[in-house]
Amino acid sequence: MKVSKQERQTRSFSMFRRILSGEGEGYMKKLLALWMAALVLLSGCGQNKGNDTAESADDNQVQEAAQERFQTTFYDTFDTVVSAIVYAPDEESANKTFEQIHKRYQELDRLYSGFKNYDGLVNVKAVNDQAGKGKVVVDEELYDLLRFSKDLYKKYGETNIAFGAVTSIWQDYRDAYEVVPEVDRSPDDTVLQKGLPDAKLPPMEELKEANKHTNIDDIVLNDEDHSVEIKDPKLKIDVGAVAKGYATELIGEELRASGVKTTLISAGGNVKIIGSAPEADRDAFGIGLQDPEAITGDGTADDNMKDIIYINDMSVVTSGDYQRYYIVDGKHYHHLIDPDTLMPADYARSVTIVTKDSGYADFLSTTVFCMPYEKGRALVDSLDGVEAYWIFEDGTTAFTDGLKGILDSQGATNAQ
Repeated sequence: MKVSKQERQTRSFSMFRRILSGEGEGYMKKLLALWMAALVLLSGCGQNKGNDTAESADDNQVQEAAQERFQTTFYDTFDTVVSAIVYAPDEESANKTFEQIHKRYQELDRLYSGFKNYDGLVNVKAVNDQAGKGKVVVDEELYDLLRFSKDLYKKYGETNIAFGAVTSIWQDYRDAYEVVPEVDRSPDDTVLQKGLPDAKLPPMEELKEANKHTNIDDIVLNDEDHSVEIKDPKLKIDVGAVAKGYATELIGEELRASGVKTTLISAGGNVKIIGSAPEADRDAFGIGLQDPEAITGDGTADDNMKDIIYINDMSVVTSGDYQRYYIVDGKHYHHLIDPDTLMPADYARSVTIVTKDSGYADFLSTTVFCMPYEKGRALVDSLDGVEAYWIFEDGTTAFTDGLKGILDSQGATNAQ
């Protein structure tokens, strides 16, 4: 039943390559159109090139006005699409930044991987392999992620990195029964709506047994030597709910420290903005909020955005039921598992968190997604510098007060 991460990545790589070469049809073209539409919003609608003769009293403004926008996309890290937009004086400078971004995503993907061992690297998979066998010393960037995740779980609950024994069962079933439309089926095949005829759910007895091995206190962290010990030999660490956002935060802040003024990074629902929109005709970037129905329902690329957030120098991170799923008897079963029911959470179609830190936003988006609206709203309202946007099953929305002035649906724009 189990499909390896390498096989999943190979299949995804082939899929994207065929789409970009024009071979992909129907449903997958629709997905690419949706993604590209979101990217247009993300990048600010069109490439604006600077004018070296622009008048300004501020030398920094003149320098920023001379920046051109460059863009790249890669598919070989964190099992998702990563896009980056950089404002730079020339292509050579932009490419150096892109190389830095890509290299760091590759490094952190290997370090945070729970699927594959790498020679000479103690990653999540290596730590899990030592469960019940004593402590292991890990790299600082992995240790910090584990400490970050454990501390936040102690404060807010829901997003538990010790939950891997349960999530791995769901992943095995998803990998076994997921339909890849343009590779496996014609676009109009009923399997795309109903799922594979033999698709099934994990037995609840198996999930309940695995849930006995999810006590986060069985992950013992030692701050002095950066060692990790898993006391329960059947416990598995799974950092999937926070790793992409955490990695994106590290990379974004490294770029800022290196002198990059304006950059946008989008990694599988995690958007981090460094700096502000540099164009003279707008004062903020527009980040589109995906309408889940446009992917899993009958929506089209013309109505794929539920709303737009106009914002600078922040992170916008979404957890949704349309990102990873498989279908059983016509019902979608996604990857965000409610720790109380051991089933995919069904309180909302998506939750978007807006705050400064992308890792924090990634953790909170999963946490709030797995809470009833009232509980999640109360949590977000209690946090300084955090806003949230919900999209529900019936298409209605809700958002915190701090977003009212920056939402397209509420009359906001990014025009100067």
